[in-house]
Amino acid sequence: MTTHRRARGGAGGDAWQRRWRWRWQATLALALTAAACSTNLLHGLDERSANESIGALEHAGIATDKVAEEGGATTFTVRVARQEAARALDLLRSLGLPRDRRHGFAEVYGQPSLIPTASEERARYLDALGGEIERTLETADGVVSARVHLVLEESDPLAADPRPRTAARAAVLIKARGGRAPLPESDVQRLVAGSVPGLDPAAVAVVVTSAPDLADGAGPDAALTAVGPLRVASGSRTTVVGALVAGLVALAGLAALLLLTARKLATLQRDRQAR
Repeated sequence: MTTHRRARGGAGGDAWQRRWRWRWQATLALALTAAACSTNLLHGLDERSANESIGALEHAGIATDKVAEEGGATTFTVRVARQEAARALDLLRSLGLPRDRRHGFAEVYGQPSLIPTASEERARYLDALGGEIERTLETADGVVSARVHLVLEESDPLAADPRPRTAARAAVLIKARGGRAPLPESDVQRLVAGSVPGLDPAAVAVVVTSAPDLADGAGPDAALTAVGPLRVASGSRTTVVGALVAGLVALAGLAALLLLTARKLATLQRDRQAR
């Protein structure tokens, strides 16, 4: 009889231990599922590009998270909710974000080159000079992006005529919100001409295209509101609060169940020792 009771007690203890492990596995699975609700949207961004993208997304009601990448304190990853990834990508693409990295003189000439030819050196100089002008134009409010193409004047050192064989010229494409450049065309021409030797302002062609305004991607409930430490769209506040309450209730129930299970295991252990 005593052996039968011990067998029953051991079997019961093993069953409770299996249930205990199953509940912990279920809890771990829920935690992993919650962590998988967000996805990487952008990565390898400098802080300025990451902040610009985050500002545009949150203005449109898309909650974001900026995470510093491992191995480098100067690059960041932008994360969004998985269900918002497609809308976030479409919005950033329409706004021209994140902006392409402009290679100025520091970047172009900071890379070593093995005895570049005259043509290679000229190409590097044009790339660096164009990047510097693009950076300057993009600092103007309302300019989403700028592209600059330069042609330097060419002269024949052996020719008797000192005039250049090919005159310098430039083309500028500006993508601005509302389709209106914040700078007059004449100012853009003077700015570019002042950066390129021998370039006449009249030889600078300026084209302005329209970029969507930040407000175009924002719906009526796009503004973010605080729910504890979280920021969510105003229209989703009720749903999020309900989900949080349900989650807290589920966690409380799970904690109570785990406590009862622990007490039951302790009781079974004492019974087994007593027998």
